[in-house]
Amino acid sequence: MKDIMVLRELEEIKAVSHPYRVEILEAFAEEPLSAKQLSEILGEPHAKINYYIKILLGAGILELVEERVKSGIIEKYYLPKAKMVVIDKSILNFPISDSVAQTINQASLSLFEKVSEDYYRAAETNEVGTKHLRHYNEYYLTEDEAKEIMNELEKRLIELLDGKQKKPEKEGTRPYNFATLAIPDVRKEKKKKSKG
Repeated sequence: MKDIMVLRELEEIKAVSHPYRVEILEAFAEEPLSAKQLSEILGEPHAKINYYIKILLGAGILELVEERVKSGIIEKYYLPKAKMVVIDKSILNFPISDSVAQTINQASLSLFEKVSEDYYRAAETNEVGTKHLRHYNEYYLTEDEAKEIMNELEKRLIELLDGKQKKPEKEGTRPYNFATLAIPDVRKEKKKKSKG
């Protein structure tokens, strides 16, 4: 399994543009899993898992790594091709069609929904404190400046988190999800335009 898979094709991006498919990918550690095991981990029907596995397989994000015969039934085991998938940033540097833009937006929305679900689950069990949240708002930047800041944050996070993904090496560790967002405040832009 590679560390990172960069998604450059529309079909690949479409495959991760649903929060449940992202959840399936995140259910894997180092060991292959069958659809049955995934349905037990995620608490979802086997048929639903199989449906999403086919989509991820078709896009080349998930791969069949082993087949085992159990009680006369062939059980298929899968692994993601990489520990992490990212959308190639260069896609955004070229003129893109409405359907590509919609797919990229859907993939971003999918990721945001997954982060939101994780947040609400943690909040419901009183696991979220101010130490986990940082909010910096209303900075006036160009698109390029916002991208530069996100790139620098990404580099630094990768540096700090290197080797810690999905490996509980020492006692007292627990899984954390980190998300960095730079979101244009469209409401304030609309207010400015309506006043002008």
